[in-house]
Amino acid sequence: MRDALDKNPGFDPRSGGTSAPSTTGAPPATSRTIEGEFSCVGKPLPRPDVAAKATGAAVYGADLVLPGMLTGRILTSPYAHAKILSIDTSKAKALAGVAAVITHEDVPKLRFTRSVMAEGLPPFAYEGENQDQFILSDKARYVGDWIAAVAAVDTYTAEKALDLIEVEYEQLPAVFDPEEALKPGSPIIHEGWPGNVAGVIDHPFSRGDLDKALADSDYVVEFRGRNSRQKQAHLEPDVAVARWEPDGRLTVWSPNQNAHLAKKTMAQRILGINEGDIRWITTTVGGGFGARLSFGVEPVAVLLAKITGKPVKVFVTREEDFSGWSSRTEQRQTIRMGVTKGGTITAIEQRILSDAGAYFSHSGTISAVNMQATLGVMRSPVVSGKATIVYTNNPTSSGMRGYGNPEGSFVLQQAIDMAAEKCGMDPLEFRLKNAKGTGEPSMWEPVTLTSCALETCIRLGAERIGWKEKWHGWGASTGAAGPSPGGRYRRGVGMSIMTHASGAGGFLLEHSSAIIKLDEDGSVQLAVSPCEMGQGILGALSQIAAEGMGLRYEDVHVITGDTDVTLFDIGSHASRSTYAIGNAVLDAARQVRATVLERAAGILETSPRALDIRGGSVFVKADPTQTVAVAEIARGAIYDYGLEGRHITATGKHQALTHCPNFQAGFSEIEVDTETGVIKVLKYVVAHDIGRAINPLTVESCLQGGAYQGLGYALTEDLIIDEHTGKVLTDSFATYKMLSALDMPEVEVILVEEPDPSGPYGAKGVGETGITNVAPSIANALYDACRIRIHSLPMTPEKVLAALAAAPQSPDYNGG
Repeated sequence: MRDALDKNPGFDPRSGGTSAPSTTGAPPATSRTIEGEFSCVGKPLPRPDVAAKATGAAVYGADLVLPGMLTGRILTSPYAHAKILSIDTSKAKALAGVAAVITHEDVPKLRFTRSVMAEGLPPFAYEGENQDQFILSDKARYVGDWIAAVAAVDTYTAEKALDLIEVEYEQLPAVFDPEEALKPGSPIIHEGWPGNVAGVIDHPFSRGDLDKALADSDYVVEFRGRNSRQKQAHLEPDVAVARWEPDGRLTVWSPNQNAHLAKKTMAQRILGINEGDIRWITTTVGGGFGARLSFGVEPVAVLLAKITGKPVKVFVTREEDFSGWSSRTEQRQTIRMGVTKGGTITAIEQRILSDAGAYFSHSGTISAVNMQATLGVMRSPVVSGKATIVYTNNPTSSGMRGYGNPEGSFVLQQAIDMAAEKCGMDPLEFRLKNAKGTGEPSMWEPVTLTSCALETCIRLGAERIGWKEKWHGWGASTGAAGPSPGGRYRRGVGMSIMTHASGAGGFLLEHSSAIIKLDEDGSVQLAVSPCEMGQGILGALSQIAAEGMGLRYEDVHVITGDTDVTLFDIGSHASRSTYAIGNAVLDAARQVRATVLERAAGILETSPRALDIRGGSVFVKADPTQTVAVAEIARGAIYDYGLEGRHITATGKHQALTHCPNFQAGFSEIEVDTETGVIKVLKYVVAHDIGRAINPLTVESCLQGGAYQGLGYALTEDLIIDEHTGKVLTDSFATYKMLSALDMPEVEVILVEEPDPSGPYGAKGVGETGITNVAPSIANALYDACRIRIHSLPMTPEKVLAALAAAPQSPDYNGG
């Protein structure tokens, strides 16, 4: 649907500013360059990886079979906290078909962390001493901790061998609540970390006198909230294959999102060998959502392969994956906000208590990114943020889509509505008044926003949800629809806004590379190292390359997933791939284009400036009948029998201290059954500041998928852990409640295009963002409908009924 702007004469989709919103994948109306329409950019072109996936030809890690390959399995702890007194592996080793059995005594005595991102982080976000685990442990710190591993001729034999390993444990007191873990006398998870404090992070951009600002404010609101341990639930459970080559090098096949940093971390932190001695190949990835930014079973596969001298495949079951080492970090947060009577924010304070689980992993960076995004979207003269990361005996947390932003937004956006109510303001107008815009500091404050279409997102999203007609108001003179009518079923609307980075420049090493090789037939080989995990990045990069060189999209062939043939790249995370890797690709493409034009100028007897390239053909702008094929130029460059022969290639790079934030507004309309507590989402509208949609269909798919994942995060999904034993109870798709296609509401996507000068063709990031605004907009809609607030996710019927029952008496009741 492309009619929203038609109803608002203030926007002209032909003006070169904001394009019409897209919900169909049609090319945006402003897909133009100075010289005319784009050939590839802005088009809903098919992705290059879908045919192999649709036909079953794609090779996932579980499909990989190598000559002589063994199967590896891991023995995990049944206890949340226990000292290992002894391990008897003799029976397992004696079993026919068993090639190796290893325990903590057999692993390198080098500590590491599951996060492969650690090597690229600054000290304030990742303290080096938090290299806090070995491949196999001599002390169990959560149910599922790795105790031993075997390699055998097949899965049956490997699992039988696990049953034959005899472990004598001494159970220790355990702690599963991070607040309890901080109390004196609580069990210590890691010796050397007193009080179970894994780390403390102060927001680097805290400023001003918080106490004075709050004391001087006309109103101060406070909201406390806690997010769930949402599971990534990717379709492919963890798997890895390792083989030591005859020349002593190691080859690893794995679905890791960051091959180059994984190689670096494996070499330096786990094996103590040279990075060049490892080749890392990314297999087809069956979903990531941040979990693949951590090591899975790769270290075990590597060690078993070293000991046996044979390739080893290690895998986990779905139940083991649920009970293992990756979920969203549980964060308990408090937001305090000061405002004037006129609705101007005077101060924002955020305090976070993060449950790292048994090991540190991503908990520190997630806490830091949470503060950046949460404290970076609204304008405030005084800002204060602090996060405390705590060890418990829960499973280790990891990266998860949004990476701290959905956690913080759930709390901040409810506090914003509460502040608006205090001021008697429409929460939409309150956000417009206080949200940052172009020219102001970004979420990474040394960097200024070069573009921001948030106001457009808010206004378009509000129009599509029917905000003016449906929002009930505070009972003040806000010009709203009035109180929600009583009765069993009550409807409400709510909104949320966010900012998210297009990369991590300034915070993390922001470095991407690309190689383009022009072959003699006029096609190109594009060598890049993102992780294609379903987001469509290979297609987007191919479109940028084709556009930059003037070639056809189908003439671009991508080489990826192999550290031996791709240059260094920091990987796919932080919604960075289109922006950062796209800039590297565009850099290389422009170099190839310049070389082609220079050679063509000699053939056509004119200057390179007089020429252009379109569809694989170079032509004279003033007389398009004068042409020469790019293939002819490429062939002539290679088969030059003089002294000027060359294969036309180029290397592009992107390295920056900026991150080009994108913005978004989300709106939910819900219906609440006050007798059952069920929240039914009727419609969700997301308006995203994309800069330029390289492939509108891919962008819309990312936002729709994020919305669906966000609905589960908001309403049903949580990793339930037994508070007495530490065992994960929701360890399968039968018990972990994910929504199905039948549960999904109408989702409308609006793409707002205001090209950013730093992005490839103006593009910004999008991958993670679709999940962030869903839960807070539903929470605010719940208040609009029933005048109750929910402080923890998911917002289950039980919590809704309890809040409704307590509303008139409870201090949590925020109604009149």
